[in-house]
Parts: sequence; structure tokens; C-alpha cells
Amino acid sequence: MRDFFFAKKGVKEKLSLGYKATKAYFRLMINGLYYRRYYSVGVENIPAPGTPTLVVSDHQNCLNDALAVLLAINDRKVRFIARADAFTINRLFTKFILWVGLLPAFRMMYQGEEQLCKNQETFRLSEQNLLNGCTITIYPEAGHQTRHWLGFFSHGYLRMAFEAARMSGFEKEIFILPSCNHYSKYHGLRNDMLVRFGKPISLKPYYERFQTRPRTVRREVNNLVRARIRELMLDVTDLEHYDDIDFLRRSRFGSDFARFVGKNPDVLPERLKADRELVARIQAEDIPFDEVRAVREEMEGLRLEDRQFDRQPTVLNVVGQALLLLVTLPLAVLAIWPSVLCWVIPHHYSNKMEDNMFEGTLLLPIDVLVIIPLSFVITVLAEWHWLGAWSLVHAFALPLLCVFEWYWCRLWKRMCADIRYLKAGNRAKELKDKRELIFTKLKSILLWTNKK
Repeated sequence: MRDFFFAKKGVKEKLSLGYKATKAYFRLMINGLYYRRYYSVGVENIPAPGTPTLVVSDHQNCLNDALAVLLAINDRKVRFIARADAFTINRLFTKFILWVGLLPAFRMMYQGEEQLCKNQETFRLSEQNLLNGCTITIYPEAGHQTRHWLGFFSHGYLRMAFEAARMSGFEKEIFILPSCNHYSKYHGLRNDMLVRFGKPISLKPYYERFQTRPRTVRREVNNLVRARIRELMLDVTDLEHYDDIDFLRRSRFGSDFARFVGKNPDVLPERLKADRELVARIQAEDIPFDEVRAVREEMEGLRLEDRQFDRQPTVLNVVGQALLLLVTLPLAVLAIWPSVLCWVIPHHYSNKMEDNMFEGTLLLPIDVLVIIPLSFVITVLAEWHWLGAWSLVHAFALPLLCVFEWYWCRLWKRMCADIRYLKAGNRAKELKDKRELIFTKLKSILLWTNKK
């Protein structure tokens, strides 16, 4: 473990060709296959290479959070301290994430008290790496969240940072870099991913007081770091009404609000800013959540989607979708290989886990590291005798075929949803009127009356 993670003092760390190639491959797969768009915002706030930096972030989506940071910081090898669960998937995957720069953090609630002693090696390596000018990323919530809210911060990251400062005789300046991860959706493919960095916080002004009042200083700095991260992310504090608030921000109501405040709802960094303001207004006002919940639950009961109430599908729409599906069916059949493997195998493993947030952690690495490369080799070997060099064209097109298959299946699901909308008849129309009525009422509360 030490060989993978340790950086030598005074030696500029060179990125190996294999590391660069792996990172470029992940970038291609993330931008071209898994996510629709990837954004890195505030990269100008990242301290220069060689500056002891501890990136502290919220934790929204398991391993994908680390990949977002990895792709944003290009000029150095970033180390990560991650939940130990990720190191138990299989031996090959464990070796890979150690090589990439991850180290396990053991938590009492997940691994038990007897495993906590294993954290000592992780922290000692991290402290020495900070002194050697490395950048380390840690998620102090001690586990990912399943919703857009900020959890409790363990102080372990500050013990690590101040201990590294102590090891230097409080001469080395160490920085905390606040960061956040954000996603348009947690599950599935072709969503948008964002990593956002805030202004770095120097720990040097706290060194003198820390030597006499360490606990007070750690609490003070932790509150500051947590406040900075809250300024970057979407933090819904009203957990009692979370589902209703999330329904509003993800619906047309949320898109209309974004446009009203001058933001593009289709650009995730702008949508995040609009959602933050919308949620703040909702939580500051007396909202008729019972009416919102009634609309939301009726939509869920009928298995209808928000888009249908705005576009109001017709029989002609359904016929057009059916014809498009029929025309593209041959390509969809071709794309079954390797799409079925890409989706079925990761889902098989994720369904066995209690925590469904590991779906993305399994889906992306298994597809990118195993299924797609293996499918490439199998395709070339199986088709070379008949197609020759054309088998390479087919093999290189496999990721694109996976994307096509995803959109084809999504169109099928949307057609089925539109059929349900048409079958609902008058009930769907009445629900549409209720939805518009509550949206109009909320606009009068949140938008026009509060806009100066």
C-alpha cells in the first residue's frame, strides 16, 4: 500500500505513461459514454503543484466523486482517502484503485471498532505526503449521502493536517481546498457531472493558537470549511420535506425559476446556482407542502413524467415514436453486444448491495476497465476472419453502440410512459390542472413577490 501512495520528499513526482494513458482513457469514457457533460469550475483556486493541499469535499456519489476531482486536476497525481468498502469488491479492482491513488479509511459504523486501528498507516502516509507537497482528497462526512445535503464532518482530516504541520515544526503552510461534487441525477447514464472548487484556506494563521487550544481551533476551522462547502453545493436542510422540494426543483417549475433569475437550466453549473436560490426561498417561506405532495404522489402513482404535462403527448406522437423505434431496431439489435453486458453485470452486483449508491461505482469502472476492453478483443477475434480490418471499425464503435442502445431503450420507456398518459385520460388532465395551480401559487409566493 505504501508503494502506491507514498511520494518522496524533494523529488518532483513524474506521472507515468501508464497513469497518463489510463487517465486519458477514463476522460474519454466519462465524457463520451457515461456522462453527457462534465464540468470543472473554480480550477483557478487549486494551489500550484508542490503546495501541501488537502481537498475537502462533500460526498455525493461514491467513487465517481473521486474521478471528478481526478479529471479536474491534471498537473499532478492526486491521492484520495476513501471509504474502505470500495477496497473489498475484488482483488484486481483493489490493486487498480491503490495504483490510481486511493487509500482506505475505516469507519466504526461500516467496518467496526476493531478495524479503526488500520487508519493509522493511512493517516501517517497522508501526513508525510502533505509535507512532501502532495494534493490529497478526503470526504469528512465519513460516507456518501443519498441526497443533496451536507452531513456531519469528522475532524479526522484536521487532525491529519495539523499533525503534518506539527511534523514540520509549524513551518510548512498547509491549505484546505473546499470542493463540492454535484450531479443532475445520481443513477443511470448520460447525466451531467460537476466538480466545483472554492477559495483555499491557509492553516498557517491558526498554528500558534492550535498549539495551546487544539480542539477549539479544529472546531473553528471545521465550521469554516463546512460553511465554504455549503456555499458551493446544493444543501437541502429541510429533510422532512426533501422529496417535495426536490420534485419542485427538478420539474418545469425549477427550470422556469432558473430562467427567471437569468440562469440556463440546461447548463449544470448555472442550474446549481439557480437551485440553491430556489431551495433557499422555499425553506424561508411557508409553502403548502401538502398540496405539492399530493400532486407528486399522484404522478408517481400513475407513473407519469413531468415532461408529459408540458408537451401533452398525442396518439400521433406515440405512433411516431413507435415508427422510429421500428426503423432503428436493426441497429438496436446490433448494439445488444456489448450493451447487455455493460448494464446487466454491474446492476447484478449493485443489486446485491444494501447501498444503491454503489451502482455508479460499479457501473463505470467495470464497464471501462473490464467489459469494454474485453468486448473489443472478443469482437476483433470473432470477426477478423470474415470482416478483416472492418472488425476494428466495429470494435472501436462499441462504446458508441452502447450509447445508442441507452437512448433507444430510453425512447422505448418514454413511449410507454406516453401511452400511460393517454390511457389516464381525464385523470391526467385533472392532475395537469392541479399541477399548474400549485405552480402558479408558488410563483406568487417565491418569485414575483420576492423579486426586487
